[in-house]
Amino acid sequence: MKPNLLVLTDSSPAAERACAYAAVLAAPLGAELHLLHVSPTLPLNSRVGRALRTTEAANMLEQRHALEEVAAAMPVPATATVMASRWDEAMAQALEQHRPLLVVAGLTTTDGLLDEWLSNRALPLAHETGYPLLMVPQYLPTAALRPPRCLALAVRDQSFTFTPEALALRPLLTALGVTIVPTTVAQPNEPIGGQHGFAAARESGLIPALAGTSLHRVVAKAPAAGLRQAVVELAADMLVLLEPGHGWLTKLFGGSVIDEVLRHTTVPVLLLATQDIGLD
Repeated sequence: MKPNLLVLTDSSPAAERACAYAAVLAAPLGAELHLLHVSPTLPLNSRVGRALRTTEAANMLEQRHALEEVAAAMPVPATATVMASRWDEAMAQALEQHRPLLVVAGLTTTDGLLDEWLSNRALPLAHETGYPLLMVPQYLPTAALRPPRCLALAVRDQSFTFTPEALALRPLLTALGVTIVPTTVAQPNEPIGGQHGFAAARESGLIPALAGTSLHRVVAKAPAAGLRQAVVELAADMLVLLEPGHGWLTKLFGGSVIDEVLRHTTVPVLLLATQDIGLD
């Protein structure tokens, strides 16, 4: 199967940025893009649902034509699919059909958990499916629409292993020729660790070049702020976070480093699923 990237679209400004960035990533590997728009299904057994059946069909056709135009304008080979389905069913079907190296989605600026859930439905995918998920900020500058050169990989002082789907990203990282810098954050007056995570990153097989890297250390009161600082210090084009879980029930009772980073990031954030531990 030809290498491909799955791009989740919803006609939002963030989705437009995601499509543009995905094309930049696909070009060096000769990969193709599969653009997917999921339209929620209506309860057609109700009177209101039956009345809206015709309208839904017309909207689906309009969405399909619009997405096909976007795909045709892409600088790399691209297909367009519009599905009327439950979100989880649509994702399972698309991943089974395409087996993408990477899932790409736009990261919409939100205000509160409900807004985040409605706008950024893709966030739990890395944990739920094991596939790497790249979130592209809606305000990513045009100048940043280029192949990344430096990735900051956040690690803690704990071992981990990547899922097979995450490790399948290796051909894309190799084609891009990126430098990956393992990075750890410690609070003031706290011993800076990260060695176990650093060793796990080097032994993960994610990319051979990791064997020759050193651990970048940052001191900050909050992990998310420290990671933003590391992005600046390294002039990183992308931040890589380990994703052990992103459940909404957990989010209701407390935030996570991942959530905080995503709310304020100015660079794309790559979530790589792990089988053991991560940053939550």
